[in-house]
Amino acid sequence: MSNQDLPYEQYLDMLRQQMHSRATLFRKLVDEFGPGVLDIVQQQVIDETYALWQAADLPVRDLNAVFGTVWESTSAVEYTVEERTPECLRLRVTRCMYADEMRQAGAGDVGLAFYCAYDYGFCQGFNPHIRFTRTKTLMAGDDCCDHMYELLGGN
Repeated sequence: MSNQDLPYEQYLDMLRQQMHSRATLFRKLVDEFGPGVLDIVQQQVIDETYALWQAADLPVRDLNAVFGTVWESTSAVEYTVEERTPECLRLRVTRCMYADEMRQAGAGDVGLAFYCAYDYGFCQGFNPHIRFTRTKTLMAGDDCCDHMYELLGGN
């Protein structure tokens, strides 16, 4: 490992610690107050992410920009592109650091609220003409996450 890699590795270690801390805290909150706690977290994540991406100064907000912004730069997931056209971007995620860590901590439901909800807020804020769907998640124990972005009548 070079010295240039060290800051990124430190970042990943801090992120893993944060995930385990959230898992512990929110497992206790859910046990005490019920699963509605995670509904609140999920909506907050969606709202914050929406506002962040809506305000972003981006020259283009199409599916190529989604791919370049989210997928090309990540090392936290392994995926294959199943379809990529101007109107549709479909990916199959087969490994996800967030799902690995949260499921290891016994907190996939917490991970869904904190990390998987991000995708919905991102798409809503990035471009309201993008419809995001996902029917399977690694976080919930499925064999993959099936991300689909569709650009509907506008850009």
